[in-house]
Amino acid sequence: MLPYKLTSTIVLLALTACTPHYPLGIPEEQWQAMSTAQRLQAQEKQAELKRAEAERQAAEARARVAEAERQRAELETRRQEARYGERVQCILSNAEAYLGGKWRTIEPVALDLVQGMEISFNLTEPSSRTVSYRTPAYAYFDGQSVGLCRDDDDDRRNPSTCARVLGTFADYRRGFEQRIETSRFLRGRMRCDLVPAQDVPRRHDYR
Repeated sequence: MLPYKLTSTIVLLALTACTPHYPLGIPEEQWQAMSTAQRLQAQEKQAELKRAEAERQAAEARARVAEAERQRAELETRRQEARYGERVQCILSNAEAYLGGKWRTIEPVALDLVQGMEISFNLTEPSSRTVSYRTPAYAYFDGQSVGLCRDDDDDRRNPSTCARVLGTFADYRRGFEQRIETSRFLRGRMRCDLVPAQDVPRRHDYR
């Protein structure tokens, strides 16, 4: 037997679905009293408002696309102009993300980061699964640490929402790997290497 509150909610939704909806939110009593010309005018006004809303949404979508393109172009320029030590490439592997209330294996992630710029990326379950979870995350490089955060406005020092790899210039130069782990966000292994500038050859330390 369904609980009383749930039954009441179902009945209310059913009644709402059956209630006539008139243009501009006009009450039924008022609608019935309107002339044919008035009803037509209300319908035309409703259609005009819908067109305006559709145009507004389309303009916002175009603006988002343009902004994303601008950011991508800016990031690519910064990557090309980065001095040695300002750009790193990292691979997140053997990783799990806390998705849908549990830890789930995710696909490897490749990151190309420039000091001082934050980028977004996705944490994604393998596509072979019937239902594949996916969530956005954010990454940054500040010269010494690479951080992966749940949200772009997270406190980077909060270990529950941001995972960090910390290394010296020498560590990044020769390439190094660290384990990252947060309580309810992300865990795995991350390897990071400096990207050589065009006029700076890559140095390896085989010790």
